[in-house]
Amino acid sequence: MQWLRFRAVFPWRIALLLALLPTIPLLIFGVWFRWELQPLERYYLSAYWESLEGAKQPRSTTQIVWLFKAAPGRKSEPVIDVDVTSERPWSLSLELSSSARERGWLSLVKSRREAVNSAKLEVFLEEDFYGHRSVRQVIAEPLLYACSAPFLVLYVAFMMKRELGIEWNRLREEVSGSELTFNLAEIWNQFAKQIRSWIGRRIVIEKAQLERDDSAIKTIPNAPVNPGTVQQVKGGPLTGEKRHLSSFLEEPRTRSIFPGRASAHDAKEQSKPWHESQWID
Repeated sequence: MQWLRFRAVFPWRIALLLALLPTIPLLIFGVWFRWELQPLERYYLSAYWESLEGAKQPRSTTQIVWLFKAAPGRKSEPVIDVDVTSERPWSLSLELSSSARERGWLSLVKSRREAVNSAKLEVFLEEDFYGHRSVRQVIAEPLLYACSAPFLVLYVAFMMKRELGIEWNRLREEVSGSELTFNLAEIWNQFAKQIRSWIGRRIVIEKAQLERDDSAIKTIPNAPVNPGTVQQVKGGPLTGEKRHLSSFLEEPRTRSIFPGRASAHDAKEQSKPWHESQWID
């Protein structure tokens, strides 16, 4: 379906009413927080709520940062409602009021975070800043307005039920008779097919990677040992070297000037013991 056709049949009234369900309560709380609460009530609201929850447990404490007004040469004092104001209509930050400046105060300062007994802090904030109203009483008014928002939306929808019904029927007819119709089983099968294809590709990639890793670390298998071959190898070049070395070290044969037998200096012949009959006459 093209965008123009979809925009023509889109249920704008139904969408607007559905969007108002969360928007109206949030808008109510925002308006209440900004314009109904006093500046110091906004500042201490979170500590007031925490002290209420902590007061349910004995000896529990609540963290709070006090707000003071300060001026050079004067001791700082806690601020009261007439000492502070908001800078701009939509701003939540605080500044000194004109009356506080006329009395000589120049700035607002915050104290260090302090742990105070939750029960005592709740009583102090309730009496000094919230006009003897508990936390539940403070938030009861905006909560009541926020809870009435769904009933307001339902009332508007009831008053526009004919127009809303026409919008819904037109959208349903357009969707059922256009290319927006879909078969859930077919879409699921296509999705499952894509998932299986992706898993298959990943398996092939991982398998190829494992094979490459195995081939990189694979050792050459040992050939069968032949004892005769080993003996030949052992007696080959090494024996030849020894033989050549022995022939090199062998003493040369010398010729004797005396006739008769070969020289007795032959290294391989053992000399015979001398006998006196060998004297030459």
